[in-house]
Amino acid sequence: MEYQELTSISTMETGRRAYGTVQTNLVSVEAPPESLLQELLLTIQNGDSTHLRVLLPDNVHPSTISREALDHLYHNDEVQGALLHVATRDNVPELVKILINHGADPNVRDVSGSKYSPLHYAAEEGYPTIVELLLQAGANPNARESGNGRTPLHLLLRKWKTRTDDFKSCLDFLLEHTKINVNIQDDKKATPLFLACKKEWEYMAKALILRGANLNQIVRDNLTEAQHVQIQFPDLIDSIVKNLSEIPTKRHYGDDLLDEGIKKNDFEKFKQILLDIDTSNEDKTKIIEEDYGKTLLQSSCNNGQSHFVKELLKHGADPLKQDRTNFNSPLLYASRKGYYKIIEILLNEMEKCNKLIDGLNQVDQICETSLHKVVKREFKVKEGEEERDYEKSLNVLLKYKSLINIDALNEFGNTALHYAVLWDDKTFVRLLLLNGAHWGIKNTSGNIPITNIKAALLEEILDECIKLNSDELDKFEIILSYCMLVPAHNNQKTETERLKYLSESKRHQHLLVHPIINTFLCLKWQRIEPYYYINIAAYSIYLLLLTFYIVLFHSSFYGNYILLNNNTSNLNSSIVFDDMKNSSMTDFALKLCMQVFIAVFTFYIAIREVVQFCVSWKLYISRIENWLEISIVSLTFVLFLPISPYTKQSISAWLILFSWTEFVLLLGCHPLLAVYITMFTKVAYNFLKFILMFSFMIFAFSLSFYLIFQVNEQFMTYHQSLLRTFVMSTGELEYTDLPLSTFPVSSHIIFILFVFLIVLVLMNLLNGLAVSDIQQIQKEAEIVSYKSRVELISYLESVFLVGNCSLPQCRLSSDCCGGSGNNPVSKLLKWLGPKTLMLRDCLNNQCIKMFPNRGKGKFWEVCKCHSSHLERSHIDAAMAVVQASSHRMVDNLAELKEHMSNMDCTISTMDKAINRLTHMVENHVLCPSPTPPTSQTLSRSSKKPLPDVE
Repeated sequence: MEYQELTSISTMETGRRAYGTVQTNLVSVEAPPESLLQELLLTIQNGDSTHLRVLLPDNVHPSTISREALDHLYHNDEVQGALLHVATRDNVPELVKILINHGADPNVRDVSGSKYSPLHYAAEEGYPTIVELLLQAGANPNARESGNGRTPLHLLLRKWKTRTDDFKSCLDFLLEHTKINVNIQDDKKATPLFLACKKEWEYMAKALILRGANLNQIVRDNLTEAQHVQIQFPDLIDSIVKNLSEIPTKRHYGDDLLDEGIKKNDFEKFKQILLDIDTSNEDKTKIIEEDYGKTLLQSSCNNGQSHFVKELLKHGADPLKQDRTNFNSPLLYASRKGYYKIIEILLNEMEKCNKLIDGLNQVDQICETSLHKVVKREFKVKEGEEERDYEKSLNVLLKYKSLINIDALNEFGNTALHYAVLWDDKTFVRLLLLNGAHWGIKNTSGNIPITNIKAALLEEILDECIKLNSDELDKFEIILSYCMLVPAHNNQKTETERLKYLSESKRHQHLLVHPIINTFLCLKWQRIEPYYYINIAAYSIYLLLLTFYIVLFHSSFYGNYILLNNNTSNLNSSIVFDDMKNSSMTDFALKLCMQVFIAVFTFYIAIREVVQFCVSWKLYISRIENWLEISIVSLTFVLFLPISPYTKQSISAWLILFSWTEFVLLLGCHPLLAVYITMFTKVAYNFLKFILMFSFMIFAFSLSFYLIFQVNEQFMTYHQSLLRTFVMSTGELEYTDLPLSTFPVSSHIIFILFVFLIVLVLMNLLNGLAVSDIQQIQKEAEIVSYKSRVELISYLESVFLVGNCSLPQCRLSSDCCGGSGNNPVSKLLKWLGPKTLMLRDCLNNQCIKMFPNRGKGKFWEVCKCHSSHLERSHIDAAMAVVQASSHRMVDNLAELKEHMSNMDCTISTMDKAINRLTHMVENHVLCPSPTPPTSQTLSRSSKKPLPDVE
């Protein structure tokens, strides 16, 4: 069935992602640039062999040329194949030779419905020179196309009458090949000899018979080859040999395995042919691995023939080999149709030969892994197909979750979870999330799975992570599993990254208070808390020193002195000199000492900001508080420069304001204070937005007041009028000071309108808006607190885990902060980073245990180091979830019991009805009447009421 792709991807670092391993059977080179691919195609289409030699010089070793460029499959209106297909169809032998000499695959398949190889095209069109070149390069003469299973021998007959000599030459080249199979049948049971008879080409029929065609083989119409030949060419066989047994025949075991075994699903015949191969001198491995568009193992996996798969693996079939067209491996074929038993067989075989990681992470042409194939469910499971089950297939694959990349991206940037969410399949979403699938990965259009996962479903999955270990009162134990939050691989990402996406989704924010996430954030905060308090302590010292320094040395008023001098620039140096001259040595020493300490702490803040900027400059510049910190550092250093006291005093005013505001923001990062800072910022933002919207009215009133109140000194200039109007809007009207007598009518009306619209309506509206915001925040106080905690921890982790952060904005290259990962800053971060992690190294199996009924001692077992602890409220919350689950189970059992009771009543009623009907049949049908009924008898009986039947 057709499947509609999600057209999206975020950042694709490589086309085929597979858990850091090189793809098996794929060229491990970088993808060729699009410009080169288009230039190669245009050159081939123009038949320009000279330019092709420039692009592919003869003195360059073929191994240095990207096979991916030569065998790239173009898919557009004009071309649906590789370069070799184009050169073959255009009948340019010189181009074909150049491509082959530089390593082009002669067996590459196009992307049309028939999946032709170049040899198919050459044989069908009758190009003998190209046929010879391709066969010499290793083209498979028995390759089947996907439409009807025809080989080049079959295709020769389509146009042989157009250029007989060319097609004769093609036939001769094919029959000279040592591996040619002249008895091969297409999907309609037609052999080349049968088609030669039908197409009346006697030359080919004779050549095939001389090459060993099996004349006793039964084909169409239940007739043998010999009978068809005799019908079309009566004297041909007699002219060649007198005894049919003298005609030499050669058995092609690979075709027999495919035609007689796999296609007919005859397992006994299949095993017999394998035994026949053992007794022959043929190379069994080559026969089994022969390419028929698919290998025998790939065909068996695609057909769901588990017995054939076992037998082929036992005889050495490669479980990792991918086809030439779509790069599908046996595992991918089995996964896309949900053959869970075959998946298990293949994985067991891969495990035996130490190829499990490579096999699990193989990708097809559009970079999809076996997980993608299973979750997409491209083929509907029909009734009775017990060997197919996509859910069981997914469970089999997830047994190896530590080896498979559960978050692998396909060509469209979709993970398996994207498709599970797209199909709204609760079972698949649940399995993937419980095994660590990331719900925050963006695809090409920026969609992330969490936005489409229902909050109720996610809550159910979180509830499943809370389990009871024993029902006994003394041993009662609650286990909280954090499997959903553990990063999928050891290339550690930030542990709170998923929660950041959760906290940003309004539909899912309330889940932050769930015991699983609640306790996890509590434990993470305990890991981050020391760094937070160290930062607060350092900044507090800096703030106190800076405040005392400004109060002691920059609080004197120099403004009047400066303003009385017309040439202030000439006085700067003398002012500074006089200041130092008049100061005592003690004051000077104190000032210098405080400057040194302030500079040290300012340098600490500067280093902190530089590190944050290097981690992610995009994320850094998007945070307003970072700009505030940049201003503080800059103004602090400017304060120490030899500038005029007047300028220093102005700078000090801003610096005091900025530094104390930053301190408030730092305090607001603490979970206990986050609610209040959120109230402040949200109300301030809404006030600003609201005032900006109505600022035009204030502007209009300020202009009106400027026009009618100019006699007053507070309205003499427009900027004074604007400032005074803004102050009046807060309620400071000072009605008696206004010159209302100048324009008695206009001034009174305008002033009354101002009082009504601005002072009464607008200001009260703003107050009501603030109250509404505060009430809303108070209702969500707990959520706001946890959201703030997530933001803080996530940001700190992104800094400490500088090399592993995977936030979309966080991309720190190894060249940041010093040119390599061995600089002091990187070393410090690498040392600090792991100390913030806990899921893999600290918790026992990513779980914690709670003991609600313990009389003494701790009520929990959290981590191996015993440095973390929980609150009693966390145990109560987990107990509430357990009790709610128990109540739901009891309710479900009650409903089931009631349903069964209703079914019993229904069955009892039906049983009574059957008994009554049986009794009626026995009395009225089985018992013979002594006399036939008369009309009167019938009349009387019709008046009797019928018996009730329930």
